[in-house]
Amino acid sequence: MGLMVPPLVFISDVILLLVIGYAAFYALRRINRYEEPLNRFLVVTAFSLLLASIGRLMDVADDFAANPESFAPLEGALYFFSIVGVAYGIINYIRSVERRIFPLPSGEIRDGNLPPGGFLYLGERDEIFEFLGSCEVPALVVTRSPWKYKEFCDRVQALWITQASESGVGPTKLHVILDSAVKFLQSGGRLVVIDCLEVLILYNDFHSVFRFLSTLRDYAVEAGSTVLLIVDQSTVGDRELMMLKREFAPVKDLKELIRTSS
Repeated sequence: MGLMVPPLVFISDVILLLVIGYAAFYALRRINRYEEPLNRFLVVTAFSLLLASIGRLMDVADDFAANPESFAPLEGALYFFSIVGVAYGIINYIRSVERRIFPLPSGEIRDGNLPPGGFLYLGERDEIFEFLGSCEVPALVVTRSPWKYKEFCDRVQALWITQASESGVGPTKLHVILDSAVKFLQSGGRLVVIDCLEVLILYNDFHSVFRFLSTLRDYAVEAGSTVLLIVDQSTVGDRELMMLKREFAPVKDLKELIRTSS
């Protein structure tokens, strides 16, 4: 039985078979090499690509068949489950990565003892640790130093601002930082702390950062939550500081901020 399709069609079918088959083999070789969620993604992807490889093999066989329509239902089923599997694997993997990068509140969700709105603190940064232990609410810290908060408190999550790792968010991606903080608030978070304001200003113009902070404050007010800026006066000009003070009430002592809600 000879070739029943144009040579170019046959060549393209063979190339697709080789590409998909190699991709399936590549994924299979890496199963159990990595931790979750990557390993689960490799398992789903490898199985889905194997189904697609079988479908492509049948396509190549069809090129020599006098009645290729008889294979069409089985090929369609193989491609259907292959596409569904790949789509599921990609979506599930992205969600797993996002849960690791963009934390959600953990522990018991309480109303807490903080007033809603935006506040600005110009004091010592070290006092933030005592403050986080005292306010007893789910908190998200947007920071350049997530390791400082990693084992500090179960309720404190950290969003790492960095350009050097896929485990964090770049400082120029203000919309991504905003989306993560808003999702945290809408999921029961009661406090968002920005302790790397100078870095955000360094990588963006001040007005963009100010709009980002103002929007975040509005979401916090709507959710009955608090946004706290940790500001180093030496990195912010007088004009910029005045603009921040219009949106964020200055606080001299973080303990006073806690007492205002009692």
